[in-house]
Amino acid sequence: MSDKSLRVYFTTHHDGRLTGQLLPVWDSFFDKPPPSAYGASEAEVLSLLETRVRQLLREDDAALERFLWEEDLEARTITVEIHPQTVHKKRPVISQALIPLRLTYVYGRMEGGAWRVRVPRFDWSFVVEELSIARDVLQIALSTALLGEKPKGLYDFRHEGEEYVRAWDPLGSRREVRGGARREPPPEVLDQVGEELTSRALGSRQPALVYDAEAMREWLELAQRRPPPSLLLVGGTGTGKTSHVSMLARRIAERRREDKTVHLPDIWRTSAERIVAGMVYLGMWQERCLKLIDELSHEEDYLFVDRLTSLLAPQPDGSSIGDLLLPAAMSGEISLIAECTEAELERCQRRFPEALRPFRVLRIESPPASRMPELMQRYQSVRRSRVGIHPVGLRQLVAHLDTFQRDSLFPGKAFRFLDWLEQQGERGQSRTLYPRDASEAYARYSGLPLQLISDEIPAERHVLAAQLQKGVIGQERACELAAGVLARFKAGLNDPDKPVGTLLFAGPTGVGKTELSKQLARTLFGDEQRMIRLDMSEYMLPGSAQRLMEVGPGITSLAERVRQQPLSLVLFDELEKAHPEVFDLLLGILGEGRLTDGLGRLVDFRMTVVCMTSNLGVAHSEPAGFGAERGAEDFTRAIRQAFRPELFNRIDHIIPFRRLTEADVLRIVDLELEKAASRAGLLRRGLKLVVEPDARAWLARHGYEPQLGARPLKRLIEAKVMAPIAVRLAAHPELEGVLLPVVVAGSAAERGLRPEYRALATLLDPPVA
Repeated sequence: MSDKSLRVYFTTHHDGRLTGQLLPVWDSFFDKPPPSAYGASEAEVLSLLETRVRQLLREDDAALERFLWEEDLEARTITVEIHPQTVHKKRPVISQALIPLRLTYVYGRMEGGAWRVRVPRFDWSFVVEELSIARDVLQIALSTALLGEKPKGLYDFRHEGEEYVRAWDPLGSRREVRGGARREPPPEVLDQVGEELTSRALGSRQPALVYDAEAMREWLELAQRRPPPSLLLVGGTGTGKTSHVSMLARRIAERRREDKTVHLPDIWRTSAERIVAGMVYLGMWQERCLKLIDELSHEEDYLFVDRLTSLLAPQPDGSSIGDLLLPAAMSGEISLIAECTEAELERCQRRFPEALRPFRVLRIESPPASRMPELMQRYQSVRRSRVGIHPVGLRQLVAHLDTFQRDSLFPGKAFRFLDWLEQQGERGQSRTLYPRDASEAYARYSGLPLQLISDEIPAERHVLAAQLQKGVIGQERACELAAGVLARFKAGLNDPDKPVGTLLFAGPTGVGKTELSKQLARTLFGDEQRMIRLDMSEYMLPGSAQRLMEVGPGITSLAERVRQQPLSLVLFDELEKAHPEVFDLLLGILGEGRLTDGLGRLVDFRMTVVCMTSNLGVAHSEPAGFGAERGAEDFTRAIRQAFRPELFNRIDHIIPFRRLTEADVLRIVDLELEKAASRAGLLRRGLKLVVEPDARAWLARHGYEPQLGARPLKRLIEAKVMAPIAVRLAAHPELEGVLLPVVVAGSAAERGLRPEYRALATLLDPPVA
C-alpha cells in the first residue's frame, strides 16, 4: 500500500471558493458519502479534509481502503450535446434542438490496459476499453439521466468553474517527536479549526523563508518561557508578520531536531472565520471557543489567531471571540499570537485598551529599499529560482515596487513579485532578466503600461492625449487635461500621500465623461476592468455610506475592491446625488489617500485615480442643441456652490465637457460601427459591414438627442442595424464572405445596389419616433 495515495477532486464555484471530495476507487450500496470539504483555498479544503480523514481512521482503521488509488488520474472537460425535454399539453416531449452541456470527468489507465472513468459530481463510474469512446458513453448516460426529468433538471448539469484532481497523502503529517516520545493525536476542536505549523515546518512543500537569525533568537528565548507570553506582531502590510510566525515554527522544529530534550511550544494556526465557520445556532461558536480554551489550557502551546481586529469584531449576537479568548490569555491559561498594523494598534488603544493587556508587542519594521536587492537575491537562492536578475535590473525593480505599490511594504511586495515571476517561466528553463526585461516583467505584473513606468521610453503629453482621444470623440480639451495627470504620474511628481489624480468631469449627459474614465483605465492600467464604478444615486439615503466600507466574504464594497486591486480607477458617477455622509468619506480618500473599513483597517487609495462626474451647471446653460455650450466657469461656479469648500479644494482638476457637434456624432457613429463590425459572429463568417454615407448621417441624426447626448446611438445601432442582420443570419446560416450593405430606404444608394446585394441590405426607415 505504500505506493497508493488519496485523490481529491476540486470543484471551483462562482464565488471563487472550492469544494474538495475524496474520490473512491469503488462504490458499494451501503457506503457512506465520501469525505468532502468547502473552503476558500486548496490549503483550507485539505486541512478540513484531513480532519475528516483522521476521524474516519479513529472509527475504522480500514476506512480509507476504498479511497487509495494506484492509477494516475487526470481531469478532462468536454462538451456534449443532448436533446432537451420539454412539456407539451402536460406530456413530455424530447425537443429536436441540441443543447451543449459541459461535463468534467476523471480518467486513469488500469493495470490491464482498460480505462477507469468517473464523473464525481454525479457519482458515475464505468470502465471503457478505449478512452476515445468515453465521450459517447457520457452523452448516452446524460441523455438517459434526463429522460423523465423536468426541463429544469438541465441546471443540475451546468458547469460552475474549473474542476480538477490532485494526489494527496496526509497520513503521517503530524508525527513530530517532542522529548523522544511520539506525540498524542491533536485534540478534536483544534483539529477542526486549526493547523499545527511546527510539525510541518520542515516539509518539502513549505514556502521559502528569509529571516533575521538574530531576531529569531530573541523570539525563541520568549517561546522557551513557561508559559510562553502572548505576542502581538505590529507592522505594515507586507512586512512579513505571518511569515515571521512561520519562521518561528521552523526554528522551533529545527531546535527540536538538534536537541530532543528542549521544551518548546507547538504553534496552532486558526482565524476568526474558521472558528465561527458552520456555527449557525445561538451559543455554538461560544461553546467552540470554550473547548479551544479547555484543550489548550496549560499545554504551553501557541494559538496563532491571525488578525487582532477580526478577533475583536462583534459577531451577529454582539459579542466577540476576543471576549472569550483574551481573559484566558490574560490569566496565562493560554498563549496567543496575533497581528495588526500600527494604525489598528492605535485604534485598539483608544477603543479596546483591555484587549492589549495580555500581549507583548513586537514591532516588525520594513527593511529600507537599499537593502532589498540583497534580500531578493537571498530569496531567489533559497527558492533555487531558475530566473536570474541582473543587479541593475534588481535595483530597477525595487524602484518600480517602491514607486507604484505604496499600498504594501517591503519585503512582502518584492517576494510576491519574485513568486509571480517564477511562475511565468517555462518549466526547466533558466533565464536572466536585464534592466529592460525587468521593467517589461513588472509592466505585465502590475498592468501599468511600459511607457509610464520606464524612464527609457518617452511619453509626451500630446501622445497620451491622442491615446485618450481614440475612444473619446469631440473632447480634445478634456483629454489634454487628463493626459496631464498621466504625464505627472510618469514623472513621479504626484503627491505621494494623495491619489494619483482627482478629476471632476462636468458637462451634459452623453458627451463622453464616463467614456473618458474608461479610456483612462485602459491607458493607465491596460484594462477597462480596472475601473471601479459607483453610481452615487444608490448612495442617496442616510446610512448608505456605510456600504462603501463593508468587509467580509462575498462583499464587493469599495473598500474590498480597492484592497484587492489598489492599482485601479475609481469612478463616482453623478457625485452630486450622494448623501453628505459620502462626502465625509471622500475627504479622507481625496485628502489622505485612505479609507477606514468596517473593521478599522486602512484601505490605501494612493495608487488610484479618482474620477467623478457631475451634471451641475448644465441646467442653466444655453438652449440644448448641437454644439451649444457655455464656458468652464459656469460649471465651476455651480460645483463650488454645491460642495463644501474642504471637498472642493481637494479636487485637482475640474474638466469641462462641451456639447457634441454634428461632426462629433458622425465620428462616434464610425467608432460604434467599427466595434459592431468586429463582433465574432461577423468575423467568423467573413462578413463585412458596409455603411453608406447617407446611412451614417441618418444614424447620427436619429441617434443624438440634446438631453441625452450620444447615449441613444448605441441603442439605435443595435435596433436598426445589428438586430436585422442577426435575424437574417439566423435564417440563412450559410451566408459567408459577403458584403452586408446598410442604406437609407429610397435613397440613391439603395437604388444603385446590385441585385445580389439588395436582398442582403439593411434599410434604415422609418425614422425613430
